Amino acid sequence: MKFLVIAAVLASATLVARAQVPTTPPPDDKSKPKAFAPIVASQHVGEGRIGVRLVFNKDGSCIIGGLVRGGPAFDVGFRVGDAVIKIDKNFVSSLSADDARLALHGQPGTGVELTVMRDDNPRFIVRAAERRVLPDDVEEMTQPPVSSVAPVPGPILDAPVKP
Repeated sequence: MKFLVIAAVLASATLVARAQVPTTPPPDDKSKPKAFAPIVASQHVGEGRIGVRLVFNKDGSCIIGGLVRGGPAFDVGFRVGDAVIKIDKNFVSSLSADDARLALHGQPGTGVELTVMRDDNPRFIVRAAERRVLPDDVEEMTQPPVSSVAPVPGPILDAPVKP
């Protein structure tokens, strides 16, 4: 009986001691990026560009409508027709057209990260391009590159129409 009383006292003392220990939340991890970083015009001042022309659809989606031949975006592998999902940390659908275009500008030597989807492929392509000063007289590509091996996508206009 004496042992039962001692065991009960020790058990209750342990419960009381656990209840009195303050539980502190884990510290915030400062290395995690925030889900949204507002576009501030003063942070995107400069002559640096990545050589991309964005085209916005009525539903808020955005595609690459043109690339500067030899520009930073062309060099890292972006193509005309790629659907832009994110610019840096921001989803394009959450940005206005002006904010999205502004996000591509900045000081030469700074980077911008684009997340794109190509040809309805479920995998996203994430690449960073370094802004640089582009000359005004560069040629812009407005058509995707055509492979000499793969057939040209789209309807064949010379095919006979079936009744």
